Amino acid sequence: MVDRFNKNLDRMYVTVHEHNNEWEKKYAGEWQFWQGRGGVKEFTDLLEHPGVENYSIFKVFNNEKIALDGWDYDVRLLVADSNFLKVTDYPLVSGVGNLSEPNSVLITENFAKKLFGKQNPVGKTLQYSYGVALTISGVIGTTSTKATLSFDVIVSYYFSNSWMGIPQTIVRLDPGVDYQTVNKQHESFNPEQNTRYQLFPLSKLYFDKSVTDRSGGYRHGNYNYVLVLMAVGFLILLIGVVNYVNIYTVIVLHRGRELGVKKVFGAGRHNIFLQLLAENFVLTGLALLGAFVFTNAFSPFITNTLRFDQTGSIRFDTLLSFVLLFTLPVIAILFPYFRYCYSTPVDSFSNFGKIQGADNMRSIFLSFQYMVTISMIIVSLFFVKQLKFMMNSEPGYRTNDIIKAFFIKDDNSTHIRSKTGVEVLNIYRKEKQDSVAIEQRMNACPLFTYWTYGDSPNKSGSHTFVFKTDEVDYKEVEISSMISDENWLKIFDIQLLEGRLWDDQIDDYDNELVIVSESFLKLFGISDFSNASLQWKNYEESFFRIAGVIKDYNPLHLSQKSVPVVLSYLPLRRHFSNHLLIASVVPGRMQEAITFLRKLHDETVGGEFNYTLVEDEIREMYSEDRKIASIYSIFTLIAIFVSALGLFSMSLFDIQKRRKEIAIRKINGAILVDIIRLLLKKYFWSLTISFVIAAPIALFAINRYLEGFANKTPVSWSLFAVAFIITAGVSLLTLIYQTRKAANQNPAEEINK
Repeated sequence: MVDRFNKNLDRMYVTVHEHNNEWEKKYAGEWQFWQGRGGVKEFTDLLEHPGVENYSIFKVFNNEKIALDGWDYDVRLLVADSNFLKVTDYPLVSGVGNLSEPNSVLITENFAKKLFGKQNPVGKTLQYSYGVALTISGVIGTTSTKATLSFDVIVSYYFSNSWMGIPQTIVRLDPGVDYQTVNKQHESFNPEQNTRYQLFPLSKLYFDKSVTDRSGGYRHGNYNYVLVLMAVGFLILLIGVVNYVNIYTVIVLHRGRELGVKKVFGAGRHNIFLQLLAENFVLTGLALLGAFVFTNAFSPFITNTLRFDQTGSIRFDTLLSFVLLFTLPVIAILFPYFRYCYSTPVDSFSNFGKIQGADNMRSIFLSFQYMVTISMIIVSLFFVKQLKFMMNSEPGYRTNDIIKAFFIKDDNSTHIRSKTGVEVLNIYRKEKQDSVAIEQRMNACPLFTYWTYGDSPNKSGSHTFVFKTDEVDYKEVEISSMISDENWLKIFDIQLLEGRLWDDQIDDYDNELVIVSESFLKLFGISDFSNASLQWKNYEESFFRIAGVIKDYNPLHLSQKSVPVVLSYLPLRRHFSNHLLIASVVPGRMQEAITFLRKLHDETVGGEFNYTLVEDEIREMYSEDRKIASIYSIFTLIAIFVSALGLFSMSLFDIQKRRKEIAIRKINGAILVDIIRLLLKKYFWSLTISFVIAAPIALFAINRYLEGFANKTPVSWSLFAVAFIITAGVSLLTLIYQTRKAANQNPAEEINK
């Protein structure tokens, strides 16, 4: 359902850049075309294909600054040309979507509420790029489905002629044009640069992993999570259907005398069918109405507490409701209908307990509910165990008591080159003053042990590079690469194994030295790192030497395989343009440190102060895993509850049927424990058989889920034991409740009934 708000989604594509000799393909447009310089031929030829109906160029900039009344706000900013709202279908709720005017800006409805509350924002002005006024011309509403491209503000591409970075391009083809045919016609690589551009369906982008998103502009999802939720939802629905059919079958078969009388007085098969169908139709309709009210009532809880984004689909909800409304009643009446259609009126008057096959059918239904519930409990417990394993595992570097704060306006897209010489001089002078003030105050503050500028290892990600050594020719390797300095290594407590770490007194950014992890040496078979040299394919004129070897650490999500690490040197404290200040805080003084940094920020760069803690970022890395574990656990509780209802109804009927037997046994000296043991025997065997079947099914589901995980917690026997105990416990409590009620009845009264 992602991006379905676009009416022509099936004709929308993004451009992908591929290199004939490289290791990856990535979402990208063309830089020269972005700069208004024509662009390379293979890109312009693709856009000029006769099957292209329209296209738009755009780029997303994270952590940009927009000012209102002298106060800076961090925003996710989209730069787009005038075709953007023509190619896409983002809803315009007020104003006009005019992106052809350089100083016009569009903002989202949510961001407008943050800035202006209930006021109409159209016509108001914002400041961007060191005070340039932009007029709000329109407001973008919330899309009807989730979008891969999210933003707070849209700035016109024509605002500047020197935007930085690599853009993205979205293309809409004419109806009936096959994108694969277009790609086939442009499959040749440029002979000079060995590159080409291809089209990739926007509808597949959200879940795709084959193309690298270096831009960070798109939102991506995990299809495995969707499959898990779909499977769980289907199982819950199946349990509910089975339970409903089971309970209704018990009720209708108990009405045998009523149906028998109707047959005696001439009721035909169609009369019985219509009566049962009408009853179920009404019951199902009322249940769907209740489900609709319940879903809407708990929707805020799911969104706010579980932080699970929901985008409703009226079409899907209506279709599912109609399917249930017209199929569930038919399924529910099949067994009782055929039972009484093909039985004589005399047989219909028979006691329900004597009807052949009824007990077996109910036992099968009960076993199925047991089987699904046990499977879900096992998988749910494992999800929680795997999540705790990942969150409690040490990544190999320090994460506690480390703070990151945004201190300077990122000029990545504000295009300082378009300003006058005096403006540029003033900007650099102000930044230099801020840099000096921040350095003096940070050095003098006793709240911090070390500080620098940069980012944390968990933000490095992994990318494919091509290296060669003296012994090994060019080799494609997946590595994590970061710039660092002496204090950065101390902040994260990076452990040295051999050689040396960075020394700000002797190292410089052009020394062509790197620090590598121990797994990097193993990957290239380097035994003596001091005499080894590395050559990076993109910089074939440079030979890098290894200054030191550090202990392996894992900067990635633990579901991913750990990759070798390569650290290059940059004196970060002399490069204030890297706006993330990062510092290790004296234990127990974090709140004081936050207060100090906020005050320092207000007294220097000003605006909105934002910070993060590295340990919170690590926790956020597993937010999706927490969501899936929480949702699955809730669904499991629902499954247990529904199964308990089914067991309650079945045990109630069984006990009602055996009330005289229970009364006779009590007269003959049986106590409550004897009666419970008698009744429990039947359910115990159903539970045991269900467990034997459910255990391998749950194990199979766990193994399938963990196929892409590099780090896994073991599947222990305790998971299966706990699942069995929980299910058996719920069953036992239900049976004890019912049996106590029956056993407390007066035996004489039961026998005389």
